[in-house]
Amino acid sequence: MVMPSDADKRKISFLSTMLNERTATYCDAPVQQHQQPNSNLLKPTDSEMKLQDSFNLIRIESEDAGSNGIYNKACQEGDHPQAYAKEMNSNGSISKASAQVPEEIPPRDKWNTVQIILIIQGLATLMPWNMFINAKSYFENYKLSSNGTDQEINDYKTNFMSYITICSMVPSVIFSVLNTFITRSSGASPARIVAAKIIMIILLAMTIVLACLDSSSSATSVFQNNLFGIGSVLPGKYINAVLIGANSCGILTSVSQIISIAISSDAKISAIIYFSSGILILIIALITNRIFQRLPFYRFYSDQVSREAEPRKEINVRPQYWTIFKKIWKMCFTIWFTFTTTIVNFPNTTGDVRRIHFPMSDTYWIPVMCFLNFNTFAVVGTLPSRRFKYPTVKYIWLVAIIRGLICIPFFMFCNYLPEQRTFPVYFSNDYVYIIGIVLLALTNAHLTTLSFQYGPTLLKSDEVVIGGMMLNIFLYLGILSGGFLSFLYPYIVKNVGSSTLVNDDTDALNF
Repeated sequence: MVMPSDADKRKISFLSTMLNERTATYCDAPVQQHQQPNSNLLKPTDSEMKLQDSFNLIRIESEDAGSNGIYNKACQEGDHPQAYAKEMNSNGSISKASAQVPEEIPPRDKWNTVQIILIIQGLATLMPWNMFINAKSYFENYKLSSNGTDQEINDYKTNFMSYITICSMVPSVIFSVLNTFITRSSGASPARIVAAKIIMIILLAMTIVLACLDSSSSATSVFQNNLFGIGSVLPGKYINAVLIGANSCGILTSVSQIISIAISSDAKISAIIYFSSGILILIIALITNRIFQRLPFYRFYSDQVSREAEPRKEINVRPQYWTIFKKIWKMCFTIWFTFTTTIVNFPNTTGDVRRIHFPMSDTYWIPVMCFLNFNTFAVVGTLPSRRFKYPTVKYIWLVAIIRGLICIPFFMFCNYLPEQRTFPVYFSNDYVYIIGIVLLALTNAHLTTLSFQYGPTLLKSDEVVIGGMMLNIFLYLGILSGGFLSFLYPYIVKNVGSSTLVNDDTDALNF
């Protein structure tokens, strides 16, 4: 027979004493130890019955009752508002009793209103970015058709997506960092979201005006940075809603581009229709954001974080940024490396892969098979992460590295820049290119979504807002890194081989 340890004996003695305090209303009421029951005493409450169960459990499981695990569980499981919760010091003595306050129950998200609004907000976060990259043919074939020398035009057109990525992401990174580190203790600010949306609408309106002439990134970053911070406060499926919206934005802009091309062959008219649709989405997001801030569901979680951050505000304590980063650095690396390897390929490289035999007009080849295809499966890739939690927190960064090593050279071996390349096309089958786009989008969305979901689970509740903002900074850093590295693709294709090859069936391996 296993004899109980001294610690177990103290716990059993404590629970025995608590069972005799059946009529005590407050935890520091006088204790009547070993008093015989009489007819005037009340029947045991539910909390007392739980204590009795825990007493029996400790007596039976004395061998496994190391530390204070069972003891603490017994104190925390009571449903009574004034549960008799006491803490045992390291020397075995019982501290002053304190009341156990029941956990607040959050209000319901009626009709999934919060999720729907967050999807709309996610749509708006990357609207300007997607508007510009999806308008590749507009900028390259219309805006860059008559300015400068031929050599300057050709160089700029070849690397246009790389230039626009860098020009967009440099201010995005700067303002995301400023928004994260020069901030209040509570983190994300709804007021900044509203101001950022207004600036984005103005900049897109200016783009429409410029489209009529022959001639927005900092706001986007502040908006998205605050939105990810706010989303991190809510349960995991709500940050998933933001990511679904952000990826759905690409579908919306791709469809808008295809419709504008179909409506008018005039590049100027198509551009006006195209950029006007973006302004409409931003206005809808601005309106729904005001509704979102008034919903009880959001206010419950927002107030909860504010209460926990209040003690730090009173003594003017800044968030422990390095401590937060050390907890989520694997997620930060995964997001950065995943986006770096994605943007190296999309849209600069994948947008210059030419159709060979696929039964589709060249006019729609890139808008449909590159942009719409990628953006559609980017949305699909966010969906399984709610249930399919693989790779795990421990190995997700390793999976991102393996994915990158496969993705980085893949599209360079497709029919990329066929008139200028100096080594053969190894994948001359259009379906290989299409499947490559699908896998690139699926893996990018899945790994990113998991990282944004894992991050807040590694932090304390008063750290999740800053943690969400940090993750967003590494998203922008990944896009920026990919933009710089994408300059290498055309250089390698044009200079690595011995001579310029004409793309025909004899030069390509038919995979």
